[in-house]
Amino acid sequence: MIHNKTNNGGTMNKKKSIIITLVILAVVVVALGVWACTRTSQPQAAAVKTTALEKTNLQRTVSTNGTVESTYVEQVSNMTGIPVWDIDVSVGEWVEKGDRLCRLYDEKSDTWERVEATTSGTVTAISAQNGAPANGVLFTIEDTNSLRVVTNIKEADVGTVQPGMKVTIKTDATGDKEYTGTVQSIAPTAVKQSSASGTGATAAASSGNQNPEFETRVRIDSDISGLLIGMKARLNIIVEERNGVYSVPFDVLTTGANNESCVLVAADPKDGVYTVKEVPVTTGTETDFAIEISGDQLTEGMQIITDIDKVKAGDSVTLQQANNNSTAQADTAQGDTNAQ
Repeated sequence: MIHNKTNNGGTMNKKKSIIITLVILAVVVVALGVWACTRTSQPQAAAVKTTALEKTNLQRTVSTNGTVESTYVEQVSNMTGIPVWDIDVSVGEWVEKGDRLCRLYDEKSDTWERVEATTSGTVTAISAQNGAPANGVLFTIEDTNSLRVVTNIKEADVGTVQPGMKVTIKTDATGDKEYTGTVQSIAPTAVKQSSASGTGATAAASSGNQNPEFETRVRIDSDISGLLIGMKARLNIIVEERNGVYSVPFDVLTTGANNESCVLVAADPKDGVYTVKEVPVTTGTETDFAIEISGDQLTEGMQIITDIDKVKAGDSVTLQQANNNSTAQADTAQGDTNAQ
């Protein structure tokens, strides 16, 4: 009898152990389920792109095309009708004032007449022909050491461009080399647009001109090495310049609760998670690529959210790899690209 009681007690203990184990497992499963559900229901932090706010230089420009010309052109003419003899110079040759360019021979009177350079410079064109009568311009002499660019400014921009404004100049022939210049003069009357726009002087505009343009001369201030008369040039006239200001791409601006301009900022980082905040800003100078912003809450290096459609103020976000401010090289930013 004693032996049977011992076996029954052992069986009961085993059953209790199994029940306790099952209860513990059930509790663990339920706890894990609750934890998983709670975790799933919590909002996940969106990954956003940002750009670090930096001080930049902004330039608003008017872009146009033009032609390199000499600042001084002298045409040597003769209207005697006497035949030309002995042309003494060639195109590209430097002459001094008083040098003989050619002689004219009058067979009837058996006399010679000298045609002389009226200024010092480079011979850039010869119209005289041996044996042909002198009847008009025979030679063109230009100062190849003093150059300018002549362009036409559209009516929409002529009120913006003013004498004295700085200009950057490039040509295809000189590649990335940048020349500097200054707006020298703007014609008071419009000119007709020639078949190749921006080629310098053109005929006076008629009242029916549908696209009035105004001849503008730009003095070249920098070293002119590499530039030749007749080259086509690309000009950026700097009509407004702001140095050391904050700027952002246009598409990061949003409208705040009080209808003011704002940027969205990733702020208050904690374990790699940021909170989206609206920061009100005042806008300023605009270019084609960026806009100036200012405000008491702006600080150097703050993370400006660029994909603003994904988030709103108060959201939790993580940052994708930050990009440099797209307007950091603002001297390449151009406000107008109205190349003629």
